[in-house]
Amino acid sequence: MEKEIDNRRLDKRLHLPDLQIKVRPKGFKKTGAFVDCKSVDVSLNGLAFSSSDLMLELLQKIDIRFSVGHKIIEGSAVICHMRRDKDSVQYGVLYIDITPTIEEALCLDTLSSTLVKDLAIHMADNAVLAGHQSGENVLLRKAKMFLFDAVDAFKTRTFELVKDNASEYDKLHKLLAMFQVEPNTLSVTLPIKNKGDERVKSRTISPVIMQSQVVFETDDGIRYESIIEILQDLSDTFQWVLSD
Repeated sequence: MEKEIDNRRLDKRLHLPDLQIKVRPKGFKKTGAFVDCKSVDVSLNGLAFSSSDLMLELLQKIDIRFSVGHKIIEGSAVICHMRRDKDSVQYGVLYIDITPTIEEALCLDTLSSTLVKDLAIHMADNAVLAGHQSGENVLLRKAKMFLFDAVDAFKTRTFELVKDNASEYDKLHKLLAMFQVEPNTLSVTLPIKNKGDERVKSRTISPVIMQSQVVFETDDGIRYESIIEILQDLSDTFQWVLSD
């Protein structure tokens, strides 16, 4: 099923990071809860989202609430497009009145360096990955990039914290030297303390697909369910070395 009106939004889509969209039917009690929806994209004049919980009609008015960076945008919109997928309906809407506008939320006076970098990274990901590769390949490449970013941030921050402290630097510089990134194999090599003994071992960690999900495996069989678990083991290793 697909329905639309002639003036559905045709302007360029903005692929914004971490876009969270909440919707409720217009006229619903003001105290009524908004429904969390899955974002598709946003533009200067409208946005698209999907939901398995909402049952909306073409030309129906809705209240919307979404975020761009740290800015919360609220207002009203009208349904101008509908397409039913397997388990949900995708809706396209035109804004009626929103505050602040997208232009105001992204103007120089309100942008931050962090938000600009996030926007640039997200748009680069979309340009290279979206729609051009198989689902599993996209997952692996994203996992690789996030793993590389996390490891680089941990190493950089640790170095900044100990570089002016001779005692701490002497304890950690060998660990920092063990960091290796292998772009061709999607892997990183990190110093990780063995469980149950007093040794630190270089472990090569790579993202792999298991049951349609990305997990991270070491060359000696340890499995991490998330990058956070890897960072926690790194943190525990460095803390253990510093406490010696």
